[in-house]
Amino acid sequence: MQIRNKLSLYFTITSSLLMLVIMVFIYLLFSNLTRNNFYRALHERTIVAAQLYLEADEISPSSLQKIKEKFVITLPDEIIRVYDSTDQQSFAKDTAGNWNRNTIDEARQKKYLAYRENDRQIVGIYYEDNQGNFVILASAVDVEGQKQRKNLLEIMAALFGIQILIQFAAGRWFAQRALLPVQLVNAQVQKISATDLHLRVDTNNEKDELGLLAANFNSLLERIEKSFDLQKMFVANASHELKTPVTNMIGEIEVAVNKDRTEAEYKETLQSVLTEAERLHSIIRNFLMLTTAENNIAMQTTEPVRFDELLWEVREIFNRQPGGAAIEIQLDELPENEKRLYLKTNKTLLTHVVSNIVQNAVKFSAGKPVVCSLHFTDDSIAIRIADKGVGISADSLQNIFEPFFRSADAGNFEGHGIGLYIAKKIIELLGGDIIVQSHPGSGSIFNIFFRQTA
Repeated sequence: MQIRNKLSLYFTITSSLLMLVIMVFIYLLFSNLTRNNFYRALHERTIVAAQLYLEADEISPSSLQKIKEKFVITLPDEIIRVYDSTDQQSFAKDTAGNWNRNTIDEARQKKYLAYRENDRQIVGIYYEDNQGNFVILASAVDVEGQKQRKNLLEIMAALFGIQILIQFAAGRWFAQRALLPVQLVNAQVQKISATDLHLRVDTNNEKDELGLLAANFNSLLERIEKSFDLQKMFVANASHELKTPVTNMIGEIEVAVNKDRTEAEYKETLQSVLTEAERLHSIIRNFLMLTTAENNIAMQTTEPVRFDELLWEVREIFNRQPGGAAIEIQLDELPENEKRLYLKTNKTLLTHVVSNIVQNAVKFSAGKPVVCSLHFTDDSIAIRIADKGVGISADSLQNIFEPFFRSADAGNFEGHGIGLYIAKKIIELLGGDIIVQSHPGSGSIFNIFFRQTA
């Protein structure tokens, strides 16, 4: 079912239920009013009967004539009975429509009695006279009231049916008008394909729900477009990066097998092939780590990580490598609250990030010490990695986190241009941020920030 039909149906059901409640209330109110009016008419008949039968000797002839004229006009299927103190009928001795002693006693005790039996309404009064005390009971059928109630019910039923049709038509019209922007957005979305990701949906009013939806959709398109562009660039650069070592390995092997070589020449060839294989292995390892980070696979497990211990572990990793590395740990600003040293995160990924950045710093420092330290603010903790390398120019600084970007400042240093890209991706995945401060010839400082909650 289309949304416009659903909205029309909901609108019709809601309005119809409200109208039904109102109509039921009106019908009950009208029924109660007609019945009360008929009770008053019956009460008046009992008074007229009392005056005609009991007060005839005490009133003037003209007044008695008027009372007789009123009494001549009867109600439909009317029955009037007068009972004396012994519950015997007076002035009429028929048994049709006679009442039992319980009803007569109840009217005598309550002074006034009104009730219904099926379609018949009954009124009884207790009347005191000089001839004695009497109970007068009158009953009749409110034929006119029943007819009025029936007519009202038929009119309401007809109006209710017409109201349903009008409400549904009006609801459909309003729903179509309200959903017109959705139709326009849908038409624009249908024009967008993988080759037209630059297109955007019009957002006339971002304050309403549809405008906000269109704005969020445009934001999603922008991210997808960037992701597609990045993927294209990544595939192109990855193909080139993988092709180079493979081509070098094939060339070295072809030269080696072209003719017999000496043992020293074979060793030289194998050493060259090993170098290219290690380079290829490094590229593939970085690609796998990048895939892991982007797919958020490793984020399934987190644990409290103590940052000062993490820095010592990273330093130990480099100390175990051949030749070691000049890495200094400075912990001069540790907080008094030991809990500030902890952050719940993924230790494996965080260790890889810090190791990657430290490795870069060691590589560009050319033997000069790399300083790792911790810094704290009221709501964050930061790992600072400072080197004394060649530094980074302002033009290159804004692109160092792009995949396969290599700064001109890197010179002949080995690298593939994806280490910092992977590091930034993982840091963002862990909910942190990274900022670089650097000047050519003055080294670089990498600050990795994580927000801490109370």
